[in-house]
Amino acid sequence: MTLSHNLQIPDDIHDDVGILLRELHAIPTWTAVKHALYSQFEELVTRKSYVAFTGDCRDYHLERKGQSCLYDVPLNQRGALAKFAGKRVRLVCGGPYNPFSDRFYFAKVIVGTNSG
Repeated sequence: MTLSHNLQIPDDIHDDVGILLRELHAIPTWTAVKHALYSQFEELVTRKSYVAFTGDCRDYHLERKGQSCLYDVPLNQRGALAKFAGKRVRLVCGGPYNPFSDRFYFAKVIVGTNSG
């Protein structure tokens, strides 16, 4: 089930993952430093028990590696996010899976926010 693009919530959470994503986005091109930060990100989301899955970028509206947002997952959600129905999740694009439209994604329920 496609999530509505207008339901994206900016990812303004300042936890370990959010801070690392901001550092990643501060570097405009894929330098060795940015690649190293992305490797740290992958290790961190694994430690933090993010769920990894593949999906179509047209369903999740995230296309670039490291791009993230929050979603309030609808109760009738199907597919990879069905297990998160009725919850707010952080969704992060992990990059291309194939040359068409599938991407790797990471998702986790966000309980409270520490935004500001």
